[in-house]
Parts: sequence; C-alpha cells; structure tokens
Amino acid sequence: MDTTEKWQSYPLYNCIQKTMKRRLYLRIIVPLLYTYLFTGCVFALCWISFVLHTLCEIETLPKLSSSNTTDTRRNIEIYLEKSLELDNGTVCQIPQLNPFSPEIMKFDKKLPQIVCTQQAWVKCHLSKCQVIPSILKSVPYVKCTYRNIIYLDDALYYVSKMMTDIEGAGVYVLEDSDHVMVNCSGIYRYIRTYWEGVAAGFRKAVEMPPLVPPGREDTVNVLIFAFDSLSRNGFIRKMPDSYKFLKFVLNATILTGFNVVGEATVATVLPLLTGRTEWDFPESRKSSGCKRFNTSELIFHKVKLDGYRTAYFEDQPDIGTFQFRFNGFIERPADHYLYDFYKVLNRLRYLDTGDDALHCIGDIPKYEFIMKITEQYFKLDGKKFCFSFTANPSHDDFNKITSADTAFVRFLQQFRSDGHLRNTLLLVMGDHGVRYEKVRATVQGKLEHRLPLMAIVLPEKLLAKRPEIESALQSNEDVLTTPYDIYATILDAIDMREHWNPYKIKGAHLTRGLTLFEPIPRTRLCSEAGIETHWCACIRWEPVPPTDSKYHRVAASLVNHINFLTEPLRMKCAKRKLISISYVLVYDLSRNALEPTSKYQLEVSVYSYLYIDKSKATTFFRLLVEANTGMPIADACVAI
Repeated sequence: MDTTEKWQSYPLYNCIQKTMKRRLYLRIIVPLLYTYLFTGCVFALCWISFVLHTLCEIETLPKLSSSNTTDTRRNIEIYLEKSLELDNGTVCQIPQLNPFSPEIMKFDKKLPQIVCTQQAWVKCHLSKCQVIPSILKSVPYVKCTYRNIIYLDDALYYVSKMMTDIEGAGVYVLEDSDHVMVNCSGIYRYIRTYWEGVAAGFRKAVEMPPLVPPGREDTVNVLIFAFDSLSRNGFIRKMPDSYKFLKFVLNATILTGFNVVGEATVATVLPLLTGRTEWDFPESRKSSGCKRFNTSELIFHKVKLDGYRTAYFEDQPDIGTFQFRFNGFIERPADHYLYDFYKVLNRLRYLDTGDDALHCIGDIPKYEFIMKITEQYFKLDGKKFCFSFTANPSHDDFNKITSADTAFVRFLQQFRSDGHLRNTLLLVMGDHGVRYEKVRATVQGKLEHRLPLMAIVLPEKLLAKRPEIESALQSNEDVLTTPYDIYATILDAIDMREHWNPYKIKGAHLTRGLTLFEPIPRTRLCSEAGIETHWCACIRWEPVPPTDSKYHRVAASLVNHINFLTEPLRMKCAKRKLISISYVLVYDLSRNALEPTSKYQLEVSVYSYLYIDKSKATTFFRLLVEANTGMPIADACVAI
C-alpha cells in the first residue's frame, strides 16, 4: 500500500478532503447564485420601469371618448345625407381596371413557395387526436401528455393542469375543448427526442347538432372564405388557377363593383357579420371604450338560434378583426373559435424565426390549416354557418399569396366532391386590396384597395327553390355593392330576412343594405350605400395643378396637423417637414372645386385613425407627400 492509499484509509483524511471540496464548491457556486439573483432583480426593476413608463405615455395619447365617437358617427351620417342631396341624378361608374397594368405589374414579384420543414407529431380528426403513423414508425416508444386549452374570453385562456398520458397509437378524445397542448417523447436512433405543440379538432360535447326549430330544417349552409388584402384584380393576378376554377368550373358570380366602406379588415368584416358599422359599437373600441364586443350582435348568434352549428376561424389573433381596433370578445363568438389555439401556438414559438415560424403549423402552411379545419368542420352533422379568414401570408407581403393558389383549388375541388355545394352558399372574398405596399401609392393601387374580391356560388338546393335569384345576382355583377349587401343577402338565402337592418341614409329611397337576390338600381350612389367619399371607387378625382395655391396649402396643412397630433410625444416623434408633393387630387361635392375663394378652414383626416367633422365639408383633396422622415403619407385626405 503506497502513502496516498494509506492516508485515504483514515476517516479524518476523508473528512478533511470533503470539507475542502465543499468550500471550493461554495466559493464557485455562491457567487454565481448571487450574481443570478442580482441580475434577475435588475431585470425585474427595468421591466417594471418600462411598463410604468409605457402606461404614462399611453395616458398622454389623444383618445376619443364614447361621446366623441357618437359625434363622429353623426357627422358621417350628416355628410352622407349632404352627399346624397348633391349627388342626386348622377350615376356611379365602376372603374374598369386592367389586372396586368404596367403601373401595377412593376410591383409584382415571383416568390418561392412556402415550404414547411417541421413535422407535427400529433394531429386531430374531428374529436380524436393521436400520433401520426410516420412518427410511430420512426420514433418507437412514443408517449404523449395531453392538456386541454381552456377558453373563457379573449383576455383569459389557459392550459389546463390536468394531464392525460397516452402511449403509442392510443387515441385522446377531445371532451372539454377543441384545442389541446401536447408534449411527446420517444426514442429516435437510440436518442431520446421530444416534441411540443398544439392540435385542433372538434370537442365531442358538440358532436350532436343543435336543435332546429320546426319547419327550419331545410335552410342552406353558409361558408364565407376570406383572404387578407385580396382585391379582385389581385386574385386574377396572383391566384389564377383559383380564379379560373371559381369562374368557369363553379360558375361563380364575381362582383366587379364590390366596394369597401372603410379602412382595414374590420370595416369590411364587421358590416358583413352585423349589418352595422364599427361606429355603432363605441363602447367596444380601444380608442373610446373598455368593454368587450357583445357577441349577440353577430350573425353567428342569430343563426345559432335557428339551429345552425357555427364556426369562426381566423389565423392571426394579435391583429385580429375584433382585437386590433376592438377589445376582443366577451365570450366565444361561435361554437368553434381558433383564438386560444393560435395564442398558445404563438407563445410556444415566439423565439422561432424563418418560414416555419411565420407561415407554418407543423408540416402545412397556416392558410392550408384553415382550409383543412374548415373541411373537417363540414363533416359534422347539422346545419352549418362558417366564416374562415386567413391573413397569412398575404397581410405582410401580398406576393406570397400565390403559395395558396394550388391548395385553394384542391380545397374547392374537395368541397365540390364531398357534395357540399348542393346545399351550401359559398362566398370567397377579400377584405380589401393591398394596404402597406408601394402599390397603394399609385392611382390603380388606390382603386384596387377599395375593390376587394367577392365571388358567390349559389347552392343547387336554393336555385331549385328560387330559380329567379340567379338572374338577379348576375344583374348585380357590375353594380355598386357593399358588405352591408352581403349581410342582407346571406340572411335572404337562409330565409331570415326579419334580421335585416332597416337603416337608410336620410333622403335615400333605399335601405343601406340590399339583397343581391333582387336587382339593385344602377343609379345607386356611394352616399346612398353608406360609402364615404374617401372610399368611393366611383369618384373621378381631378388633378390640382402645382400652380394652384391650394396645391401647396393643402399639403402644408396635412403635415402641420400630423405635427399637432404627435406634439405630446415630441421626445420620440420627430417633427415632420414637407419635402415634396407627388400629387394633389380634388373632388368637389358642390361642383366648384377649383373656384377661387378667400377663406379656407382646412381639416385633415387620415381616415379611420383620425376622425373629424366632415358634415360641413364640400371639397376633398387626396394627396401623397414626402416628409423628412423619408416615408410617404399615402391616402391622406383633406376636407375643406
């Protein structure tokens, strides 16, 4: 036995060695622990400071009160009444735009298809969720833990703590929720591997169809499938196969005069689902109220009482239709609703980058996921009313929508093969044209923005019962129409006309919303249809020459007003200075737009974000200017 081994045999030696090691351990670990705690405290203090600073800044921002919103709504009504009086006797001429105009094609880009490289281990079909066969084959000994995602309202949803473990090809049945969070593990090439994700289906609790009132069993289903930023011309350019299939195979009626009634998605979708404007709900708007949107105002609620199973599928909740300018829903707006699914998905992948994170759910693009969940929904029993809306990928870059063309044709083909078109009113639409690209700075881009896609396919069952509606719909193909009309048309199709909105502009002969199953007068005007001057595609804007004094005064007024708005945040918002004027256009309600006048009261309105009293305005200028920030101010309007 050598000396070292001899000493190691004594207990005292071992005790001394352990003590020295423990002291060394403490000398290393304790400082690291203190450093970690100190860093955490500093981070927490910085975060609290940031939140408090942000809240203070928010308080300084100008907000509209509920009463101001009501005043704005009344001002718009008065303005429309005045417009109707002055426009009486004129005719709305829908502009005929070349989808392949050189002015537009210079912005057209051919981008690569969206390819999803990841694989979701678990998928659901109706109420049954299980590991897919390819994973079972390549990753043996799979075990998955399922936890329901519980939705209470748009501000409160959570992942349940109750866990259910399923091994191998075992099936998890959705009971309390349509959506589930899944954690799986297995052995891949002798190494334990993991997967975490979310899956969506249809909870078993709603597999039985709702009770249908007596005599109401035979009304048709409704499917509204919408793409973000899709104009009619954009559909022809970027989704040519889908356009041809709808137009020539399904014999869809594609409305050339379908006109938006306001800015952004909500200004199209809200009238389509309620028959009303966003100004009718001031208490639910972020800028003027704090209440959540009352779901009883939606068409989903009305048709549910008639025995319909309802679904509202939308794929970008952070900029959602009822979350961006509104405070979200107070409860689930339809029987099936994807909001909590996408919120949990985004939370899981907030650090991911690339196409997979932005555009994919597992191995399929987000737009295809919306198509597949819609396809599954129509396999359920009972009458069905579904609104499916995909903002991905076209919201941020419209050129990417070409990726959805082939998938959408497949969806339509399958929808027809399954026999749904015999009993389903199908509407394929866009909410507006491109909003954020340079194309909107062109004259045609502005018009395309105001003329989104609206294609209607009538079900065979409805045509057999009411054959006259086909010719009426076709006669309205090139007439001025709006989302208010689509709301009225849907209710007409399902024989629920008692829910029509009877509102009409004062002085108008017709209600604001008209059914497309009756001929709409070609003399219909934007003011009569509830469309403000800024959004009316019928208006012929005339150029203002640079020699006219108003050319420079209107541009200067616009920049001055923007500086007025940003004054409370001057520490962060640079003061704008007018650099150049691209153009100034004019439209005069009194037909005397360019007559000289000695007094002006210029009021600037960047529509849908800043609201002014337009009830006394007679002349509108549209202009594009460049300020010292280098960013053009597109689609600004000045009223005098």
